[in-house]
Amino acid sequence: VLVACLGFGSCNVPVKRVNVQDGFFFNLVKSAGILTVGFLQWWALGYYKFEPFAMLGGVLWATGNMMLPFIIRNCGLGVGQLVWSVTNMLTGWAVGTFGLLGKLPDPVGKPLMNYAGVAITLSSLGLFSQMKKAPAASKDRTLQPSLLQGFFVALLTGVFLGVNFNPPTYLQQIGKAEMAAGWAKHLCTHSPDAMAYVFSHYCGVFVTTLFYFLIYTKTAKAPFYGREVAWPGFLSGIMWAIAQVGWFQANGLLSYVVAFPVIVGVPGIIAAIWGVVLFGENRGRRNLSLLAVIVAVQALGVSLIALSRGA
Repeated sequence: VLVACLGFGSCNVPVKRVNVQDGFFFNLVKSAGILTVGFLQWWALGYYKFEPFAMLGGVLWATGNMMLPFIIRNCGLGVGQLVWSVTNMLTGWAVGTFGLLGKLPDPVGKPLMNYAGVAITLSSLGLFSQMKKAPAASKDRTLQPSLLQGFFVALLTGVFLGVNFNPPTYLQQIGKAEMAAGWAKHLCTHSPDAMAYVFSHYCGVFVTTLFYFLIYTKTAKAPFYGREVAWPGFLSGIMWAIAQVGWFQANGLLSYVVAFPVIVGVPGIIAAIWGVVLFGENRGRRNLSLLAVIVAVQALGVSLIALSRGA
């Protein structure tokens, strides 16, 4: 969980001062960094079985990720990120809690404590929207249609991000069931180990991102290829991929109902702290006080979620 939170909260630092334009080229080089980490992990673990079905998780994530520039253009980064983060958290949490889309329900020792922790963590995400002044309202009426479009696309994006672990988890459950039935691990049709699906997942991310990028190059009037984006984007992908490996492991060890609220919620605090320390963002007594409140609220929510796992 720590690796995932630190990685997701820091992965955009390398490109903070870089103009990524429409984001398509940035996403391509980022996915190349993701694939590199995936290949190294695959090599380090002895070239485990490649699972084509697990690629679907990467397809879902990459599709959601490609929608982010549209969301930011139409409803802004603050509102957009809040909407897709909340939807992502709730989708992943609901999948684990109620057993949706092929996922078996996760056992929770203290459900009411878990619900309270999720609600508190969600409220902390809402506080982030108060850290920046709202833009001038002079064009509010003309922006309403695009704002609504961005809002609904952000909801859809959150769902895509929230179910990206379902395909590999489904295969992992089959492997665990076979192990429970007395099968030897090497005879199982699918691995019971979450780490055995990372490379397949990352291949799905890269192939899907490349597919969308090729469409972009054929349809855009002036496709953007910025050399200044290449290395920062690649490094961002490496950091994201390491964080996602941590999330794979956290899902297996802690369950969705614990991992999703924590890993979706905490990186926002880390990113905000990087913004204050490295880039001078959100300075001033009000913003810093609000950031301290967010840290305290999330600490309470995360503590309740972690304690809810006990019997």
